[in-house]
Amino acid sequence: MAVAGIKIERTSSGVPKYVTIDLRKHTDLIPLLEEKGIKLDKEIPWTAKMKRSFAQAKNGDWAEGDVNNFWNV
Repeated sequence: MAVAGIKIERTSSGVPKYVTIDLRKHTDLIPLLEEKGIKLDKEIPWTAKMKRSFAQAKNGDWAEGDVNNFWNV
């Protein structure tokens, strides 16, 4: 019986080896995967420029923007 969104890959002898699950179709499996220790969120690759921006904000070197005055920053 085939289930939409789940694909089983087998070895040449027919033994199941890999399972591919479409998590958009089977969102009920996400808590089970997280229970097993799988992280599903992408980690943000912080660049040097972003780290410098955070440091500047921490030091108070920032100004709040104004939507009405966007181009005159």
